[in-house]
Amino acid sequence: MNGGRRNHRADPAPGSQDPTYAQDDSAPAQVGAPGESTQPRRPGTPAEAMEPDHARRSGGSSQADAAPTLGLGLQAPTISDDENENEKSRSNRSSYSHWDPEPGFAHVDGEIDGTGYNETKVDIITVPCPGADPVETWARDPLPDDYFGSPSDFDLHGDGHDAVKELAGDVILTPAISYHLPKAAHLWVRQGIRKSANAARVLLYRHRELTEKLDLDMLAQDLLDHVLRLRKDLNPSRPLFFIAHSIGGLVVKLALLKARQHPTYRGILYNCHGVTFFATPHRGSSYMSMTNLRESIRLLMHLQHPLPMSIADDLRLGESTLLKMHEDFAAIASDMRIWTFYETIDSLLSEGSESALTDTVQFSAPLVSIKSALVGVRQETVYSSLESGHANCASFGPQNPKTMAAYLEDLSLAVSKAVDLSQYTHTPLTLKERVKVEVIGFYEDPDAAMDSAIRLYFTKYHLADFLDKGPERCLAERLTGGPKSSPDNSPPMDGAEILSKHPAEGTVARRVAKVDLNLRILFMWIHTPFTNPPWVKSIFDKLSETHGQDFAKLFNNENWVSRHVQGRHSQSQPSFVKPACSYIPVDSASSPRTSFANSGTSVSKKPSPSYLYLYLPYLHFDTYLNVLKRRNIMRRRMKHGRAKPVPSDIADLDSLELKVIWEFLGYDPALNCRRTLDQFGYPSLKDTYARDDDQMLYKLTREDIPQQAMYFTQTRTTAGIRDGNESIGSTVKGQSVVTSARALRGQEAEKTEYENETDIDLELEVRDGNLLMVDQLWLWAIDTTTLTTFFPKRDSRPIEGPMFQQADLRNSVYNELNGDLTGRCENALDLAAFITLHAVTVLLDRSSHPDLEVFRIFEEAIGMLTERMTSNMKRFRMQSFREIIVDGSDYDDPDEMRPQSIKKRHKRELKRAERENRDNTSALLELRDLEDELTTLLRLFDTQSQVIEKMKSIYSSDTLKDITENGRVYLTEALARLEEYKAQTTEMLKRVDTTRKDYEKLLEMAQRQAQVDDVRWSRLQTELASSQNLSVMIFTTFTVIFLPLSFFTGLFGMNTLEWGGDRGKFPTIGYIGSIALPISALLIAGTLLAAFSSRVQAVFKAVFRQTRKGLVGVAQRGVVALQPADKRLARMSRKKREAWEEREYRDSKRKDKTYDFWATVRRQRGSAAYLIPDLNRKPFGRPAARKATWRSA
Repeated sequence: MNGGRRNHRADPAPGSQDPTYAQDDSAPAQVGAPGESTQPRRPGTPAEAMEPDHARRSGGSSQADAAPTLGLGLQAPTISDDENENEKSRSNRSSYSHWDPEPGFAHVDGEIDGTGYNETKVDIITVPCPGADPVETWARDPLPDDYFGSPSDFDLHGDGHDAVKELAGDVILTPAISYHLPKAAHLWVRQGIRKSANAARVLLYRHRELTEKLDLDMLAQDLLDHVLRLRKDLNPSRPLFFIAHSIGGLVVKLALLKARQHPTYRGILYNCHGVTFFATPHRGSSYMSMTNLRESIRLLMHLQHPLPMSIADDLRLGESTLLKMHEDFAAIASDMRIWTFYETIDSLLSEGSESALTDTVQFSAPLVSIKSALVGVRQETVYSSLESGHANCASFGPQNPKTMAAYLEDLSLAVSKAVDLSQYTHTPLTLKERVKVEVIGFYEDPDAAMDSAIRLYFTKYHLADFLDKGPERCLAERLTGGPKSSPDNSPPMDGAEILSKHPAEGTVARRVAKVDLNLRILFMWIHTPFTNPPWVKSIFDKLSETHGQDFAKLFNNENWVSRHVQGRHSQSQPSFVKPACSYIPVDSASSPRTSFANSGTSVSKKPSPSYLYLYLPYLHFDTYLNVLKRRNIMRRRMKHGRAKPVPSDIADLDSLELKVIWEFLGYDPALNCRRTLDQFGYPSLKDTYARDDDQMLYKLTREDIPQQAMYFTQTRTTAGIRDGNESIGSTVKGQSVVTSARALRGQEAEKTEYENETDIDLELEVRDGNLLMVDQLWLWAIDTTTLTTFFPKRDSRPIEGPMFQQADLRNSVYNELNGDLTGRCENALDLAAFITLHAVTVLLDRSSHPDLEVFRIFEEAIGMLTERMTSNMKRFRMQSFREIIVDGSDYDDPDEMRPQSIKKRHKRELKRAERENRDNTSALLELRDLEDELTTLLRLFDTQSQVIEKMKSIYSSDTLKDITENGRVYLTEALARLEEYKAQTTEMLKRVDTTRKDYEKLLEMAQRQAQVDDVRWSRLQTELASSQNLSVMIFTTFTVIFLPLSFFTGLFGMNTLEWGGDRGKFPTIGYIGSIALPISALLIAGTLLAAFSSRVQAVFKAVFRQTRKGLVGVAQRGVVALQPADKRLARMSRKKREAWEEREYRDSKRKDKTYDFWATVRRQRGSAAYLIPDLNRKPFGRPAARKATWRSA
């Protein structure tokens, strides 16, 4: 070995060991090319982890016992002496076999405690198709020689470990493995990955030998066992990636699902950061499952043996176990990166028997369709430009260099992110032990003296306990007060009676002293305070178990999957479910496309019930602080990349909602977070942060702060931005004072991309207020006995008071059901209609807090704008040109026509015009905001009306009309309320439109007046310029007349020799000219330069100012000493007045930046006292006016 590189050598004889790898125990660490890992046993690794595998030579040679073995229980594969003639189509790069009857790792590239390039922190495991070569799978379509560059290209460190950092050039040789691998340039999974992500250890996995009884479950268990053994005693959070080809992808998926169920293997699932699938038949393959194509597929994919029927049967299209596995994998893949490649070139297949291959029919077809090769989750990255067939797609080949480069770059970024995340300490959130599910039982009241025939029993259980016990057992424990672990207290749903021996007082609808009667349950209500699709699945799986029914119809593609809408821009826009209402009768057929139905759960064969489901958006509210916290946690979660590991500060949050967002934001379908009004109205925007910060309800209900505090906050905000540390609080403050310029919201949204997380307490930095939200009600009614609802609960604070709790939907429904007899519900369908009514009216009709009266607040805002518009129109009417121009001064006064006076008046007029234009434009923008939000509300009400109309038509059908009399009453009332809301909203829209048009007319008149003023100003300037031109003309005339005379007078008046002077006493004219002309030229040039050069002028001005400052200072010190005391006081007061004017100027600039239109409107309304118009007053000194009539007028 020279310089760490090994030459191409022949394979040693069987039973002998390559002398290259023979080392003394005292020798230093193995030095070799990067990737030629020695795999030494790490300190502390138990000896049983190093046990050798069985002898694996196919000929049964006695020398098999001498075959070298790898550490961690991995044995080096040996060369098979029997090569099938049908395998001559394999690549001739290597004539050696890597097959082995036992599973293991055929090659390990990288070390745990290596140095330099060989130091790895991530494991990447490649999984080929069962029966395929573990190495040739990734090099079947060879890349050009030296594709990844020469070995010297990777010597980046220069720390003396040259042999460790170089890559093999010709061959890959792993210590203790005595066989040859393809050239490094051909094996992209080795050199390509190690070049782009040198922190990754690459392991080439080998399946066991194919037998007829082998199935996917056994292969997945093998993979789990060897991965667990490989990672034993390593860092528990060491990241893991899988790269799988064909059926190997199904093995990986099943292994991860098995890891979720067993605590021993669960760390493999939690640390799996990504999976790459090459042409994996996720939904099956019709060709791979055909018996008559087994031999053809074996030849095509270079399998050791044909696929066993136990595996081929599982690959049939529509196989329930395969679809169930795929759906379960999609549920656990939320924290994983998924890369998908599919074949684009058809494979050549031969149909016929193995013994008569000559009598076969050949045809071309894709083994795995595009639809079957896609996982179909939102975090999936699909590479559609792979030009390759099924057998060769995992090796890329020379025709796909760009695709491979893009994939390796993306994989390297994922590896780097995984290394960063592995530094965190995971803190479990244990949400199922924190979220409570409410179960309310409606029981028949046998007490004839009571005026109500229904009793309510309420209980709460943590989600984990509910999923363990079921709703019936939870209610039974509530009634009997027995041990909660008792399994035999479940009340039957169909008329069975429950004997209550231990009554609970104080929680019954109509309070009674004891519960000692036989109670028959009528129906139950199960409520979860989150719209989280994974919990919907879990709860209905439990109901399927307790009810003995299959709910596949409810969650097929038509009724559930296709109704989910996910934002195009990752998770910045919350997901939602499209509004709908439908009834599934008993005899309806299930859709062929299923979702997470209980296809893998065996249930008793009971008649299929009827179902009613409702997805309804409804109006609600939240505080601005909660919206900011929700926004920040979503942004941080997206930046974190995946839910696990959970940082400790996230686990310590008080808000359960924020923890749920962190855990389930990346799921598919994702958690449906609460949406703002603009997120409902504009679901396609990248984000609505700027629109939410400028929402009308927030501007009208946000907290007032003193002017001094506002100045302090703005000063600190400006300083923070100037220092480059823009905090969340400062940015929000800057947003909150921006005028509602919705046309500029796209630019403002980019400015609110907060990159730096801070520890600022939002309650101290942000002015809180209310925002309109659009929540979702998910409702499922099973027959008339069970109602299941999901809708969010707003995080409230104790200081809000009970009035804010009135707007809570759950409290509103339960209080009315439990407190009086207005909510008559005889079955689950009636209760569904009752909840729907409350969802529509909970905010607009059932809340008495002043800050939650939405329509009143909007009407008040419209009235204020209308009043302001009327005042501006009157003020505009009363203005005259003389008042505007001369401000009460004499227009004919010559002093007023001086340039300085004209400039002052013009400056004063510009300030007044800017102020009025700002006020009018701000009012116009506020009107547009009002129109925008009212239009969104009207759209919401229309959507609710359509859904409830559909629900009412279902209730009025012949099937349900006899049992939904009360429900139809509730739905009719809900529709009537919605009609009132729509009429009120339409009326406000008309008023807004009228006021907006009036403002536009006012702006047009102001523009016309400005044009008239410009004409007047132009005339004044023209007259002034004319008078100045006359003076210049007179001066020029006198100059033209007297300049020649002066010149000749001076010329002939000189005492020169030419004019008769004595020689020697008088100079000549030429001598005088030689002195005067150059000096004159210099003076003229200097004067012109000073007149037209700004730089020269600046120098002269600076010198002049400094000289004047010094002289004035000296003079003032002398004058002040001689001035009387009264003049000194006057001078001091003048300085104070100048300083005050300067401060006022700075304050006006600051107020322009922090202009709050509605605060200005409120301040003007509160401070300005109303005066009776002069037209309504009687003039003094005149006779009393008589009453006028239309006829006398």
